[in-house]
Amino acid sequence: MERVPTPSEVGALLRPLDDLDKKVLGGLVALWMAAPARVRDREWTAQQFVQVATVAHGFDGEHGPATNDDVERIRVYAQQRMDRVVCCGLALFVRVAADLRERGGGATFADAQAAVVGYLG
Repeated sequence: MERVPTPSEVGALLRPLDDLDKKVLGGLVALWMAAPARVRDREWTAQQFVQVATVAHGFDGEHGPATNDDVERIRVYAQQRMDRVVCCGLALFVRVAADLRERGGGATFADAQAAVVGYLG
């Protein structure tokens, strides 16, 4: 990313995402906020994407082990949507950081989360 995307550019990126994509995106951005040094770690991001997507799909372990069909559904989702969702997530992460920096003062994790929710609306 050569420059910080504008709020309207981020909004345009996020608009086509469905609710599942937005859940995964929100979870992934929260993980990046908790570990910002990992944002550029593609392997870690891919692993986290799959973990967040698994929970977003409702496979959280409470109902026993995932079936082969469950695993296949996550694999297909990751194959089809990971690049798009990660790209949108990076734009959102950078935009929120810029928004908090422009606001001045000390920003908290809660402030960052609220800004993410504002964009995901």
